[in-house]
Amino acid sequence: MTPYLHRDRVRWSDCDPLGIIYYGAWVRFFEGAEHDLFREAGLPFERFRVQEGIWLPRKHFEVEFHAPAKMDELIEIRASIARIGTTSLTMRFEGYGVENGEHKATGLLTVVCVAKEGLVKFPIPDWVREALAPYTDATP
Repeated sequence: MTPYLHRDRVRWSDCDPLGIIYYGAWVRFFEGAEHDLFREAGLPFERFRVQEGIWLPRKHFEVEFHAPAKMDELIEIRASIARIGTTSLTMRFEGYGVENGEHKATGLLTVVCVAKEGLVKFPIPDWVREALAPYTDATP
């Protein structure tokens, strides 16, 4: 398994008055990594939403903070698929400072596969599982 690497800088709008990243700003970093991982796997969200009629609403999100990130710091998010269940999948995000390698934050996001019409959950299609396989953690 190889995580997808996503880099971005901590912006002014991400910070509190002390110039340290505001906890809610991590959502932006993790979401950017999520979108890019899916796109890299050949699964742009437009395919899900428009072509296939599949939505992936959020079910659970958690973050553990390890060290503060500061304004203008370059952050690398290592994104992977921690688990693929029957109707849901959980993504893992590990945030690191690029210049010092310091572990900044860990995030977990679970999404559920639902049909656009009626928002009824259904099994994750095999073509999604296959596309995400290179980014899926094989450990239980």
